[in-house]
Amino acid sequence: MTGIELRTHPLILAARRRGLVPLARALQTASQGRVGLTLGKTRIGDLSDASVQAMGIDLERATNLLSQIVEHPLRPGDMPLELLLEWHREGSPAEETLARLYRTHVPFVAADVVSAIEARQLKVLLLGGAGSGVVSATGDMIGAFCSAGYYGRAFPLFDPSKKGAPVKGYGVVSREPILSHAPFEAPDIILLFDFKMFSLLRWHLDQYLGRRPDSIVIIVNTAMAPADFRAAADFHEPYALFTLDADDILRGKRIPPNYAMIGGMLGILGAEAVDPVAFAAVVRASLAAKFGAGEKVEANLHALERARILVKGEGSSWRTESAALGRIEKPKLPEGQVVLCEDGNRAAARAVALVLNQFPSVVAAYPITPQTQIVEHLAQMIADGDLSAEGVTPESEHGAGGAVMGAARDRVLAFTATCSQGAALMSEILHSIAGLRMGNVGVSNVTRSLNSPLDVEGDHGDFNKVFLDAGFLAFMTPDVQQAFDFHLMAYMVSLYAEYRDLGAGRREMIPDRAVMLPWVVASEGFEVSHAPERYLALTPEQAAKLYADPFFDYVKAFVFTPNDSVMGALALSNSREEADYQRHQAMELAYEVLKNIFDLFAKYTGRKYDFLQGYNVDAAEIAFVVAGAAYGAFEEVAREFEKNGLHVATLHPNVLRPFPKKEWAAVLKGKKVFVFDRDDPYGAIGGRLYTELAGVVNEFGLAQTGTQLFSRIYGLGGRTPTLTLVRDEIYKALRFQRGEMDLLPQKSYVGVSI
Repeated sequence: MTGIELRTHPLILAARRRGLVPLARALQTASQGRVGLTLGKTRIGDLSDASVQAMGIDLERATNLLSQIVEHPLRPGDMPLELLLEWHREGSPAEETLARLYRTHVPFVAADVVSAIEARQLKVLLLGGAGSGVVSATGDMIGAFCSAGYYGRAFPLFDPSKKGAPVKGYGVVSREPILSHAPFEAPDIILLFDFKMFSLLRWHLDQYLGRRPDSIVIIVNTAMAPADFRAAADFHEPYALFTLDADDILRGKRIPPNYAMIGGMLGILGAEAVDPVAFAAVVRASLAAKFGAGEKVEANLHALERARILVKGEGSSWRTESAALGRIEKPKLPEGQVVLCEDGNRAAARAVALVLNQFPSVVAAYPITPQTQIVEHLAQMIADGDLSAEGVTPESEHGAGGAVMGAARDRVLAFTATCSQGAALMSEILHSIAGLRMGNVGVSNVTRSLNSPLDVEGDHGDFNKVFLDAGFLAFMTPDVQQAFDFHLMAYMVSLYAEYRDLGAGRREMIPDRAVMLPWVVASEGFEVSHAPERYLALTPEQAAKLYADPFFDYVKAFVFTPNDSVMGALALSNSREEADYQRHQAMELAYEVLKNIFDLFAKYTGRKYDFLQGYNVDAAEIAFVVAGAAYGAFEEVAREFEKNGLHVATLHPNVLRPFPKKEWAAVLKGKKVFVFDRDDPYGAIGGRLYTELAGVVNEFGLAQTGTQLFSRIYGLGGRTPTLTLVRDEIYKALRFQRGEMDLLPQKSYVGVSI
């Protein structure tokens, strides 16, 4: 961060010989309030010499130190005099004392967190009209980088308006795993697909006022040279401007300018940053898989190469200094796995198909945003002959629930997907499926808020209010990788049962040793469902090996054992409580079985899961509990604080039913725990996860160990928490830990603007 030079400022020069308080006031005024010297929680410029001296401060020594400090560039923020004097007494010169402050003092560390995270990423904003290929370009660009060995995540944004309406896409590339699903603060590169939308681009540039303009490059699709375009657009800000006549390259080809614009970006980055030959090979394979080999593939590749050569810039070429780029070696993959770059919906459909193809199965497909793509993909697989399941098209989500319940009666594996109002409409059937102990039923819940007001974006309202009390095994996933893996292993848990041999080839299920509860896997609407990212998928052969493990013989035993049970019988008060208690016992058995399943899944995939996942749990005294996609942003920020010796733990609930209370008790002990719920149980004491963890604290007596919970509601209606918001929440917790501010434990709302 660029420092503020004050040593030659007239106010500083005049105040140097007048004492500590006048110099502190001059510092504050000369920096326009951006820099201050504090004592306790008060800026010294607001005090008097006498009051400062009464606090035990040696005025002469402090004045001398401050005089030396103002010789150096200063960062915005308040500098605590007590710390500076303490370190200076230890023998550190003023410059080292200042550097130590910036390196270790929480406010200055916090100020650098977001920029440090984004410095490890190449961030691209794509802007154009609907139909210009922005959405496909976003995904294809990130897919090509992922196939080349990078990590990547795409955020295509859709506009509900007609063709030509503005469409945006965000792409992030890095050498390191990208944990956060939050939009970036500012891009490195902007691709403007249509020069007529430059006025809209100006609005975006206004949002990046804290960023140096010359660090952002803009590529405009126009026939004009950069200087001519600047003059025509009255654009004089010092952004690095490049132009590319993508329309001319594509004239007569009847294809959008997406790959031409990507080619222009590659030309600016340079061959030392991205190998153009390797990138083109990846693009060729991707396009051939999408369209088949032929003229369309060759036209796009021609556009990619021509644009790389023809893109024009002003003066010296711009080069990114992003650590995200450079030559890399493709990682060695585990046996039977492939690298893919897909969104969560496609990954979920792929995983489910790998299981359903091994058994008689039924898919009930009814669309609702944002889960529609899951059932679309499965329906397409059935139509293409790639999935052997029977497809059913019902008239509503209620009908979809009825279809899978009816199919499940015949011991086939049954699957559907839903969310929001669709899940609410299906609720009656979901409770019946769980009560009938149909462990062969699976549901993918792409989380979305419940009406009203109408909102198609994501929070956890449907998952919490519909599924958690229905009696389903319930899993929560924070990213595409986990969405794939948990859809793949869910039937392993739900169908667990032990059988007794009755002789003559007959066998029966042992009721007290059977889980037989349906499952739901929740993944974030849009932030996971529609955001392609790199993940590892199993091949069909590897998935078959996994299910062929002898431990999972109970799946085949269930599917191929005739159903002699009575289903749907009336149960009144003389038996209903016992039946429900048996479901409780089944959940406890699922808890026991899951440990084995996690171990076996690790054996075949190399990925070891547990009931919870966490970061820095042993070292930290404060912890943030976050479910779903936002978890990654919290862990990303916590890792950055840890680099500066500030310990913060993060925790994610992979399994919510059965609720793993023992695991929670172990990690919550003695901590200040901030529980972030993406759903509001209106009028309740806290969010759903908060109240469940409060029960753990009570049952295990954790309050006596110093455990304290704080309820926070965030992200309602799809308001994705930014890295800055996450940074601020963690920063407040760190200050609270040090006694510098008070935080209330009761339910409060993060990001509310009224």
